Amino acid sequence: MDKSKWMAVVVCVGLTAAAYIGSTGLFYTEFRPIRNYDLVAFAGSWLGLIWLLIRDRNKKDD
Repeated sequence: MDKSKWMAVVVCVGLTAAAYIGSTGLFYTEFRPIRNYDLVAFAGSWLGLIWLLIRDRNKKDD
């Protein structure tokens, strides 16, 4: 993976952490369970990133 792909993964991890903390109130208020649509959004964004990484890897092999 090149530098731009590593940056995309780091940004995705950071945004996931921020969204999780914001959704659950972790560290700043009473903890509340994560909502189902947040889990769907996390899964969708991560699956999209993984798909792009696999697609780009396969293009490079051609």
